[in-house]
Amino acid sequence: MDAGAREFEGGSGWWVLGAAAVLALAVPAVAAGEPYGALFTGAAFTENSDLQEKLNLGALSAADGTIKDLRIGTAPVHGGKLGYFFEPRVLDGNFGLELEAYHFKSDVDAQRAQFSGTILGAPFNGDLRVVRSDIEVTTVALNALYRYPLGMSEDFPRGRFQPYVGAGLGAFIAKLSTTTTPLDVNKDIHDTDTRLGGQFLGGIRVLITRNIGLFAEYKFVKTQTFEFNFTVPGTFFGGVPVTETARDRTQLTGHHLTAGVSFHW
Repeated sequence: MDAGAREFEGGSGWWVLGAAAVLALAVPAVAAGEPYGALFTGAAFTENSDLQEKLNLGALSAADGTIKDLRIGTAPVHGGKLGYFFEPRVLDGNFGLELEAYHFKSDVDAQRAQFSGTILGAPFNGDLRVVRSDIEVTTVALNALYRYPLGMSEDFPRGRFQPYVGAGLGAFIAKLSTTTTPLDVNKDIHDTDTRLGGQFLGGIRVLITRNIGLFAEYKFVKTQTFEFNFTVPGTFFGGVPVTETARDRTQLTGHHLTAGVSFHW
């Protein structure tokens, strides 16, 4: 993780992992509880992001600086959860642990964006045209949850309405796909990087039957800085052989709105 780990907001994501570990140790493993599984779908809204780019053509530094405020498109997100709520209750509610995985793919459309840095070694601060690219993210995360039961009855002993909040830490596997830019014949390129990310979530579940529920959830997501590296041989200026190397660095901040169905045992 090298520099990426130090950039995760000064380590602010690590307390989430600590909280999950403390919770897992504090709750007796033999306690009776409630296992569940869930499927969900929705939309991932990724905030505009800065992209640090370093582009070389052979020994020539073509560009070195920051592309600011790139617009990233809204994308469908889908995934699943496996979790367990523990007994006994604490403050009339339940703590739980949840393992989830989800996936989304966002478009970064061709656009003009502010670039600050150097081009061909000379200072530059102005608009540049950015080529279209895609960023595809798969996440596996562990969440620590707390839910509060409402509407308890003989038919719904754990509450028919279950608001909940939680926080988690996960591995975010990102794939950036784009094209080379200054070569005579541009090529499709891609690279994959994995970083830690933290998330905070809240939602409400409504049980339709004792074992089946529907839920709606909001999730805030923030990752460490991804680093994507590209090396592509080609030709430049009418056939001159050259190797294009590029390094792109960015982090993702997003908001997910999802809904799904859960199955409880």
